[in-house]
Amino acid sequence: MKTSIARIISAAAGVVALGSGLYAAHARGQANPAAQGSRHVANLDAAGRLTRPADLDRWVFLGASLGMNYNDAAFSVEHPGAFQVVLMEPTAYQYFKEHGHYADGSMFLLSFYETQRGASIDRAGFVPGSLNAFEIHVVDHTRYAEGHAFFLFDKDAHDSTAQAPGNPCVKCHVPNGAYDGTFAQFYPPIRNLIPKPAK
Repeated sequence: MKTSIARIISAAAGVVALGSGLYAAHARGQANPAAQGSRHVANLDAAGRLTRPADLDRWVFLGASLGMNYNDAAFSVEHPGAFQVVLMEPTAYQYFKEHGHYADGSMFLLSFYETQRGASIDRAGFVPGSLNAFEIHVVDHTRYAEGHAFFLFDKDAHDSTAQAPGNPCVKCHVPNGAYDGTFAQFYPPIRNLIPKPAK
């Protein structure tokens, strides 16, 4: 089962039906953690291209899903979709644990793996297979007008350019993420640390 970057973008775009006015209003209403710390460890060149981090194997595991989708398609055991694994850059993770909000420059990694079964001694269930593609989500309210940038990588890519403003990733994450444009509701290590909304 191949998962291309084009299919990832298409899947996200297919469920986003928000007008630009609604998006802007929501963005204005979100808490802005700008100027409350930064973790600018992303290796960006003068053109804003992000170099693939060399230490991805050290990033902190946040969660995983199998065949997670953003539409009403039924889950298929025969074709369950991609294994998706989410990691967080270590210093950003530590900052969030200590301060309760993301530092500007915080990075999240979402990797898409082929799904396998019967790969070894397993007789039931699924395991992640080969890496197909990945994306890095940078939360930064000082660098990006929307507060977020998404960089899509082929599995062997060395660097990537941020998706254009108003892209499907931003339009999905900002209104649906539990905290500051991230799907923290799906990440056991941090979801209990999400600041409670003011009453």
